[in-house]
Amino acid sequence: MSRSALVVGAGGALGEAVARELARNGWRVTASMRQAYAGPSARLAALGVELARCDVCVDPHWLTLAAGRDAIIFTSRIEISLAALERLAQAPSRVVVFSSNNVAIDQRAATYRAIESAEVAVQARAASHAILRPTLIYGDPRLVTVARLMRWARGVCMPLPGHGRARMQPVFYEDLARVAVGLAEASTPNGVFAAGGPEVLSMRALYEAVRGAANGAAPIVAIPAVALKIFAPLSGGLFSPEQAARADQDRVAIAQDALPIALAPRTSLAEGLAHLRRLMDAEAQSGG
Repeated sequence: MSRSALVVGAGGALGEAVARELARNGWRVTASMRQAYAGPSARLAALGVELARCDVCVDPHWLTLAAGRDAIIFTSRIEISLAALERLAQAPSRVVVFSSNNVAIDQRAATYRAIESAEVAVQARAASHAILRPTLIYGDPRLVTVARLMRWARGVCMPLPGHGRARMQPVFYEDLARVAVGLAEASTPNGVFAAGGPEVLSMRALYEAVRGAANGAAPIVAIPAVALKIFAPLSGGLFSPEQAARADQDRVAIAQDALPIALAPRTSLAEGLAHLRRLMDAEAQSGG
């Protein structure tokens, strides 16, 4: 009998990728979304994935969806994942939850202290658990940070926060989906797992790689950290005050528990950016 999994947040790029990976690996999959997103719904239905529209924080239907699953993979924010778990009388056999690598980088920030507290609560609530702390996720237009850089590369300029020497370790979203599905196996260990891509490079080098992949010509314009702190509240959400404060900090994966070697992300930045460009170009051509 095939294993049964529920993916929460399947309307997003990462959730859709997780549901696809599960289906390819022979799981019976239900994909839960708060809204009925047409594109993801059609693509997942074509793979035989069952679709469910559900707000896991309030809908009574959530209790039925979750019952009897071999695994539940939450790609929603960890606070939402925890709230959903707390509604269940019994935790599922295996729980995979996404957190943030920034918890280990910026431990003074209130946002990340709250996320770490949620991690602890998830571990207490689910006996069999895996918590993923990814670095910068990219590869789909719905993942806005690098997609925005690609649009800037074809525009007037690319605003670079800080001096540009801070190290980055972007991770391709389909690699991250493969990690999550691998950790959904009951035989994998419990723990908190950092996940970054195979390459570490400076933020300026990342901007240059994006510009090259986009075939863009926009100049890269550095915004000093001092100016960024002033600009952040006026940027319309482009840069948050917390992002401004850590503009010159490295953002590489900070190891927690040992991630199984077979699950290590492996897609090169060049491959991932080429994939993103193809999706963005197709979206532009379709008027999406």
